[in-house]
Amino acid sequence: MIKFLRHIRQNSIMENKTSKPASPSSRYFKYAIGEIVLVVIGILIALQINNWNEERKEKAIVKSVLQNIRYDLIADTLAFSNRLDRIPFFIDNAKSLLNASFPDTLSANTLYNKLPYTAVNYKIKDQSFQKVLNTGITDFFEFNELFDDINTYYTINSSDFIQQTAWDSDNTIDDGKFWSAIGFEVDIYPDTFYKKSDINFAQPENIRKAVFLEQLKTPDMRNTIKNNIYRKLRLNEALKEMKQRAKDIILKIDTQ
Repeated sequence: MIKFLRHIRQNSIMENKTSKPASPSSRYFKYAIGEIVLVVIGILIALQINNWNEERKEKAIVKSVLQNIRYDLIADTLAFSNRLDRIPFFIDNAKSLLNASFPDTLSANTLYNKLPYTAVNYKIKDQSFQKVLNTGITDFFEFNELFDDINTYYTINSSDFIQQTAWDSDNTIDDGKFWSAIGFEVDIYPDTFYKKSDINFAQPENIRKAVFLEQLKTPDMRNTIKNNIYRKLRLNEALKEMKQRAKDIILKIDTQ
């Protein structure tokens, strides 16, 4: 580029020579000015090329990060779907206990296992988003609006979701402690850590079942179950909202 500009300048000087004579000092001054202009232009061009290269590199990083965030969001939607499939099962079982809409032939263990003692926990995958923060990139070019949505998802929406899951988890743990202290001998995790035949019950089956059914009539027992159902319903809505937000961002990433 510099050689091309110098060639143009030299042609201009030659044309000036043919048009009218100039003093040596004037020709030297023009030559010096021309060289300075060429150097300045060369520097400006080099800076512009460097800026283009840096922008190209940053855009490549942004696109790569977006792809990784997309993978994380897909993992989130699958996890949300899995938990959304399970929550109705917990709620239906709990309702059947409160409404006594279960067969009389059910065992004491089966009745106890209908209690909604399982909490729904999930930690949103934000590793790729954290990498974005660590890169220090503040300009996401044509993806700025998209990154605003991503930032909202991983900060505000995620924080609200964590509070919802913690609320359900903490209270479900308290429920479990209460249900374990109702005078009913619990059979915890049979066939997982031990066989049923390994540990005998002090309470006969008919006594265990009678104790549990009697507890189902007490306000304290019924209230813990009702509150647990309410939390699960709230959590169900939170999962739906987070899943939809994740899907919306995935669609925007695919579109852009």
